[in-house]
Amino acid sequence: MTYGETLKIIRKNKGYSQQYLAKDILSQSSFSKFEHNQSDINFVAFHQLLERLNMTYNEFFFIHENFQRPPKAQLVKDFFSLPYNSKSELQKMLTSINDFLQHDEDFLVEDLRIVCLALLSLGKEHGMEEARKLVTPIWKRMSTLHNWYAIDFLLLNSILYVFPVDTALEISKNMIQRLKKYKQFEEVRLLKSSIQINISLLLIKNEQYAKALETLNQVLSQQLKSLPYALVAVCLYRKEICLQKLNPTTDKPYLTKALELAKIYEDDSLLNAITLEFEKYTNI
Repeated sequence: MTYGETLKIIRKNKGYSQQYLAKDILSQSSFSKFEHNQSDINFVAFHQLLERLNMTYNEFFFIHENFQRPPKAQLVKDFFSLPYNSKSELQKMLTSINDFLQHDEDFLVEDLRIVCLALLSLGKEHGMEEARKLVTPIWKRMSTLHNWYAIDFLLLNSILYVFPVDTALEISKNMIQRLKKYKQFEEVRLLKSSIQINISLLLIKNEQYAKALETLNQVLSQQLKSLPYALVAVCLYRKEICLQKLNPTTDKPYLTKALELAKIYEDDSLLNAITLEFEKYTNI
C-alpha cells in the first residue's frame, strides 16, 4: 500500500472530502493523483495534510504498516527497552540487528550492533577494555557534534557504564544540560530520569553515596507517579544501598518495597537484578 492510499483510507474514515483536506495545500487534482499513486507530493504538503488530519507521523506510519511499527522503529524500540544485564536478551537482539543489516545499510542500527557487542563483552576477561574500544569511536564522533537529538541521548545513555566513572559522569552531566532544550518534548520526558538513575549507580561505584542519594531523591520526588514500575524499583533499592553505606541498619524498607514491586509485577528478571546489585554494592 502506498502513502497516498493510506491517506485516502484515513481521510474517508474521518469523513473528510478531498476538497476539504487539500484546501490551500494542493490542488484537488494533485491530491487525487497522490491518493491514486499517480504522483508524489512534497514534504511540506504531506506535513500540512497530516496536521489537518490531526495525526502525528508516528501514528500515520503505524497505520501504514498495518497497525505495527515499521521494522527499524520496532528494532530500535526493542533495543532501548532491553535489560542490558541480560546476556540472552542481548544475544537475541544482536541476531535481529544482524538480520536487519543484511538487507539494509543503516548508521544507527550499526551503532546498536556495536553497543550490543560491547555489552556482551562485559564480564569476560579483559571485557571492559574490549567494550571501551568498541564504543569509543561512537563517543568521539558524537562529542564533536554541536547538537544532540533524542536518539543520540538514548544511544549515549546505553554506553555510559562502559567508560571510567569520572568520564561517564562528565558525559551524563553534559547530557542533562543539553536535554534542557527538550523539556517540552514528550518523547524524551522520561529520559532525564533514566540518565539520573544511571548517574546514581556511577556515583555508587565511585563511593559518592550522599550525592547518589540526593540524585535518587530528586527523581523520586519529581517523577514518581510517571516512572515505569521497574525504574521506581531501581530508585528504591539504590536508595537503600546509599542509606546502608552511609548508616548501616538491619531495617531495609526501600529494598523491601523494591522487591515487593518486582513480585507484584511477576518480574523475575528485575527481582534477580535487585538482589544481585544490592549484594554487590553493600557486601551483604
